[in-house]
Parts: sequence; C-alpha cells; structure tokens
Amino acid sequence: MAHRPRIEVTGDTPHFLTLDYEVLVYENGDLVQQNVTVCHEQPIRLIVNGYKLATQMMSPADFAEFACGHVISEGIIQHADQIEAIRISPPDIAVTVTGFDEQMLSRNRALLTSGGSGMVVDGSEFRNKIISAAHVSRDTIFSAMNCLNDHAVLWKLTGGTHCTVLFDTSGHVVAHAEDMGRHNSVDKVIGKAILSGTDLSRTFVSCSGRMPAGMVSKIWRSGIPIVVTNNAPSAAGIDLARQVDLTLAGFVRPPRMVIYSAPERIRF
Repeated sequence: MAHRPRIEVTGDTPHFLTLDYEVLVYENGDLVQQNVTVCHEQPIRLIVNGYKLATQMMSPADFAEFACGHVISEGIIQHADQIEAIRISPPDIAVTVTGFDEQMLSRNRALLTSGGSGMVVDGSEFRNKIISAAHVSRDTIFSAMNCLNDHAVLWKLTGGTHCTVLFDTSGHVVAHAEDMGRHNSVDKVIGKAILSGTDLSRTFVSCSGRMPAGMVSKIWRSGIPIVVTNNAPSAAGIDLARQVDLTLAGFVRPPRMVIYSAPERIRF
C-alpha cells in the first residue's frame, strides 16, 4: 500500500483556475471588444519543518501533490515515506518530514533552475546515476506527445499553462498536471505518483516547455529514467542528463525526435 502522509486543509482554498477579462482585440484593421479567459495564479509559500524554503507562483490546485513532489524533486528528502504530514492553509503549505538535514540550507551549493524558484543543490549528489531497465518504444513516445496535448485542457482554454504527463512504459497514463510553471507541473505529477504508490523507475514523463538543468535534476531525483519534451533542452540540461544517465529527448514532434542522452532506453 502506498504511504500516505496526513493531510490537513484549513482556511479557504481557491476553487477556480481561470479568470475572465474584458479586453480589446485588434485584428485585420478592426478593434473589437471581447471576453477572454486567463490563467489564475497565486503565491504559495512552502515551509518544511518550520523552515521557509520557497515561494512559488502557481496554479491554485493539487497543493498536497505539489508539496510531495517538490520535497523529493529538490532533494530535500530522499524517500516518500519520510513525509509525515502536510498542512494546507493558503498561502502556506507546511510539510513535516523525518530525516531533514537542516545543514543543507547553509552549505555551499549551486542554484539549478531557469524560471521559477528552485533549491540550491550540492553538485556532488549527481555522481549517482539513474539505474533502471525501463525501455520505451519510439511509437509509444510519439503517442505520449500527442497525449500531452489531449491533457492540456487549461492550455487550450487560456494558452497560459504547461502540462506534464507521466506514463508507464506501455504508454498508459499514470498521472498528469497543468500549472502556470513547468517546474510546478512536474512536481505535481511526481507527487501524484508518490501518493498512489507508483514505481517511478518503470515510468517515463512527457513535458511541455524547455528542459534546463533544474528540470532535469527534478526528474533524476524522482527516479524517472526517461523524459521527453516538445521543446529544447539547454546545454546544462543535456550535460546533466548525460552525467546521471537520464534519457533525454527533445523536439519530439512526430515523426522526429532529437535524443541527447542514454538512447539505449528507446526502441526503434
């Protein structure tokens, strides 16, 4: 059975992900008044064992899943069963964990993020490589990218979100999430998988948006061995993926993809 931390919700939590605005649209020489739907976001402060670690702007949904995914993907803890409790009282999410190393907050560490806030990390941790026998077929990856568009409901409505979908190696959807921030969408998907007891070493993830080192490090820490995106990686993202033996493919737009690292996990 999946480990589930104690989750408590207090205070008012928002129940809407979008807002409507009246705007002027200029098109083909005409100025027209229209109503448009726009993504709603709010600041959320993540507190771990009393320490204020980060403030994120995010879509107001899946707060517990975000907290679970974030503490794993940012290396705050190593195992999901270290999460004891999550108290959601927007704008605060307070997480109680065991084995929290308070000294990590004062070590000489490097910031690995690109857009959004991220934890500073000790580069020595990346000596540990991904160990997984998972393989995914080319056709499954292409289907996953099409499926990404199917789950991008808010993006179709607003054009303002990123989408992340987690699959098993047969291409079945395990979890999905949308958020204003691509980092947040990854954290939420990881958190959903953790809470459902999914073996992440036997999955792969499909993301929208760029794949810099901060995104690659999140996926590596979670134990997911393969990531594909319809966008570009950064040089630092490629270097890190190669260092930790994570399979990274970008510009995945059927019938083409660019494989930057660990191609042996993809069957052609």
